Amino acid sequence: MKLDFKCCKCGCDKYQVKTTILPEKSPGLKLEFGTYYIKTCLNCGYTEIYSAKIVNMEKHEKPCPQF
Repeated sequence: MKLDFKCCKCGCDKYQVKTTILPEKSPGLKLEFGTYYIKTCLNCGYTEIYSAKIVNMEKHEKPCPQF
């Protein structure tokens, strides 16, 4: 998982990551469940949520820049 960067609020590099499953619904589609990573700064408590689909895709594939 590529979530190893500093807190954007306080600059601390210590954090906790938890995995959660949340319901998702697009218009006209059935209810589905998506996996998300919740990253919390251990210094100030600032919390960010990341889609596991995007984070895991970046781990396996490096997007090529378009010129």
